[in-house]
Amino acid sequence: MIPSPASSGNPHLLRLPNWLGDFILALPSVHLYQGWLNRRAPLLVVGPPALAPLAPLLLPEIEFIPAPSSPFSLHSIFKNRHVSSATLFPNSLRAALETLPAPYRAGFSRPLRDYLLTENRPRRTTPYGYVHVADQYLGLLEDLGLPKGKAELPPPPTLPKPQDAPAQPYLAIFPGAAYGPAKRWDPTSFASVIRDLQKSHSLQPILLGGPADIEACRAVAQSLGSPITDLSGKTSTLELAHWIAHAHLTLCHDSGPMHLAAYLRKPAVAIFGSTEPAWTGPLGTSVTVVRHKVSCSPCFLKACPIDHRCLTRLTPEEVLTACEQRLNQK
Repeated sequence: MIPSPASSGNPHLLRLPNWLGDFILALPSVHLYQGWLNRRAPLLVVGPPALAPLAPLLLPEIEFIPAPSSPFSLHSIFKNRHVSSATLFPNSLRAALETLPAPYRAGFSRPLRDYLLTENRPRRTTPYGYVHVADQYLGLLEDLGLPKGKAELPPPPTLPKPQDAPAQPYLAIFPGAAYGPAKRWDPTSFASVIRDLQKSHSLQPILLGGPADIEACRAVAQSLGSPITDLSGKTSTLELAHWIAHAHLTLCHDSGPMHLAAYLRKPAVAIFGSTEPAWTGPLGTSVTVVRHKVSCSPCFLKACPIDHRCLTRLTPEEVLTACEQRLNQK
């Protein structure tokens, strides 16, 4: 069991996931842990350096430590800060190596790494389907002695509007997905929905994404065939949050921007392909999920070995209907 903070007052540490979406799904667990400590000991959080700009937004009043390139580089922090407890959400061997100096180390059970932990627990399962990732993290903490928590995101901050945002309502479009092409909808289908929303709601389309999404955004722009603002690769992760916060609607895949929209309680439509909403879907009620269920989904593959039917059979009309319904709820 996680040692009581009253026993030493030394810091406790949570190693969070590396993907933005999973990072956000871990927030209910972070706040549960912080509440359990009740200022009796500080809580430290280790996560990927790429998310450091977002840390003050997602983790106010919690110290964020970017994970260095070498898993052993964290050892001096553990020793100098006298970290008494480390709980790992990633299932990786690297996460276990990072936390070796902590006297107590706990995480999900996994062959070949259990011997590196002082305590491990199996992932929660159910005979009726998937256990959501957010509930997996909360379940791990409960199995290690913390109170039962709820998969509810903390209240979001108020973010200022981007300086270069248009005066008219805009549609934020994220056609990329870092996971792989099995998550990405066809650019011509994106373009079809954009045209219809321009006509019906006078929304100015804005293409957004990181450097890895430039090609996907360019493909949508070419399919659209008319001028469109393309900011892919030109904004930081934090700036993307500001764009989502003030969008009339966000259109994206099962991706980090989807979870950011959910965290900010902003309207969005998220397209699912090879993955499963019951496992990694958005928390809350601000995001509408659209998918075309086929016999081979969810496969969780990064690239489809056949005909990408889970997404090619999802029509622009279906996605447009979801967008219209979400806009009408504003």
